[in-house]
Amino acid sequence: MKTGRYLILAITCLFGAPSQAQDENMTLNGYMKYMHTVIIPPGDSSMITDNFLHNRLNYTWYWNDNLTFKTSMRNRFFWGELVRDVPLAYSSLGDDPGFFDMSIVWANSSSTVLHTIFDRMNLTYQKNDLEVIVGRQRVNWGTTLIWNPNDIFNSYSFFDFDYEERPGTDAVQVNYYTSAASSLSLVYALADSLSGSTLAAKYKFNTNTYDIQFMTGYQKEFFVVGVGWAGDIKGAGFRGEGTYFLPVNDEAGETQFVGSVEFDYTFTNGLYFQTAYLFNSRGLNVKSGDYAAFYLDRSLSAQTLSPAMHNLFFQLSGALSPILNTALATMLNPKDGSLFIGPNVTWSVAENFDFLVAAQLFRGDPMTLYGDGGTMIFGRFKYSF
Repeated sequence: MKTGRYLILAITCLFGAPSQAQDENMTLNGYMKYMHTVIIPPGDSSMITDNFLHNRLNYTWYWNDNLTFKTSMRNRFFWGELVRDVPLAYSSLGDDPGFFDMSIVWANSSSTVLHTIFDRMNLTYQKNDLEVIVGRQRVNWGTTLIWNPNDIFNSYSFFDFDYEERPGTDAVQVNYYTSAASSLSLVYALADSLSGSTLAAKYKFNTNTYDIQFMTGYQKEFFVVGVGWAGDIKGAGFRGEGTYFLPVNDEAGETQFVGSVEFDYTFTNGLYFQTAYLFNSRGLNVKSGDYAAFYLDRSLSAQTLSPAMHNLFFQLSGALSPILNTALATMLNPKDGSLFIGPNVTWSVAENFDFLVAAQLFRGDPMTLYGDGGTMIFGRFKYSF
């Protein structure tokens, strides 16, 4: 029932509102992508291919000076050998992680999968220094760019490069801007039970050119306390964040600390360098272990950013020409020596039309963090409108 009601509301707002408002009060944009993927399992010469079309629509209605309605939807159509031979790869598409079910699998056969999900749908009220956002939204509390231990509402994976907007959460957010550089935020994310919900507060301010934030609250049977910062040291960006997770009882788990620190620098020739470190006190610190078991029955969260205790990240990127950009990223588990290598090249073919070639190479011995990942190669066209 809640699926139908929410989708009726979405369709009404998305298609009914334009007839009631002036054109200058609305915006509609998005993109269309086609991506071809080649998957090579570890230690196997065989290949599996996958294809999908990805359409996104972003609609904004400026109702009046104080109220703004926003909604965004993703439509994805999959076909190929992965759909045919590995049907479990798409078995979770219909599971909406939010409180409201706004995910629809229109077709799921042995040859094709068609899926729609609304990952944004919210109403914003803003007056003077007060802002209230109700509905599915992106709550971004992270200060770093690769791993975000402070982002307890809607974590994301670096490997999911095709999802630039990142997931949202069904929540009520209240922001009060105490000055141009400071604010107090309170967010409550809905859940089926009180123990499964998330409620937290954050205070952010600026001092000595640094943005500092402190946060505290409750997340799914854990009390949380965190801190984050963003600034620079002699022209190099310096960011970091850390969060303690304290279980409310013995059944919830163990005390955990997750922290990340980052540096980045842009050279005079335009070359960009970035490095990051992630520490997970409950992560594995062995040369060979069952890393896959770390994720069993666990969704992606600020506590499960990596199953390894120590994680390193490096990236170089730059423009080869005005229309050609390239980047090379790598992640390393220093304990077991396994690593991820991610090169990519982007070509701006024409205005609003890009072509991307990327790869994800997972290397290492079996039973290491990246040793069982294999290889994936991507080719993607994207048209924005």
